[in-house]
Amino acid sequence: MTDPYREKYVAFVDMLGFSALVQSTADDPKKRAKIVAAMDRLSVSTCENPALGMNLTYFSDCIVISTDRTEAGLYEILESLTTIAENLLQIDILVRGGLTLGNIHHDGQFMFGPAMLEAYGMECRETIFPTILVSESVKADCDRYSWGGLCLVHDSEQPERQFVHYLRRFDDYDPTPVAGKVLLDKPAKLIRHYIAKRLAGPPGAVRDKAVWLKTYWDDTAGKSTVLGKVNPVADLAEQTYEASGYRIVRRILG
Repeated sequence: MTDPYREKYVAFVDMLGFSALVQSTADDPKKRAKIVAAMDRLSVSTCENPALGMNLTYFSDCIVISTDRTEAGLYEILESLTTIAENLLQIDILVRGGLTLGNIHHDGQFMFGPAMLEAYGMECRETIFPTILVSESVKADCDRYSWGGLCLVHDSEQPERQFVHYLRRFDDYDPTPVAGKVLLDKPAKLIRHYIAKRLAGPPGAVRDKAVWLKTYWDDTAGKSTVLGKVNPVADLAEQTYEASGYRIVRRILG
């Protein structure tokens, strides 16, 4: 019998609050438009790549991605997770997930295996905050390829754990004018606004996630004066900038 498993990097990602959003759309065109925007952004955030063994499965409010255990496969899954989180953050949808390494069967029809269960368990049992946790085996491979310091950051609430640094493009942003450069000032202001709105809400899980996200933003993208830290009062001001003006698109060329 052919072994159904392959050793792959496997990510399980949950779009937080998306199910509740869907349930509330019956009589709300504005919320339906947000769902359409989310689907549109997911459709351009990543794609399957047979050369890297990259498979995608979307179901309900969840996404599963797997890639071969190669340097290129690890790079692709890290970049895809970063892009998904960043694109959805622009429309005030947070993600939470787990990224691990192990055996999985993943194709257009079926998806099962120990690595899938481990990634799911990391998402639902090991954190409550909008992070994509990374297993020790993935961290070791990141270190082997010298990507750990670039793609991963420590969790302030769980210092022994690391997660995918999905604010990396904002963290690395240089405002020096260069022809063709994408300016991140307005997208950053919009993210700060969404965080401030969540912070202004009542005590509970939603606000707790916003407190964590504020710390993450302030310690990375907001550490310089360029994009700024989250101001819970000033950043509440309504934004006229349209999120549709900024998105990352990832596609296979050639």
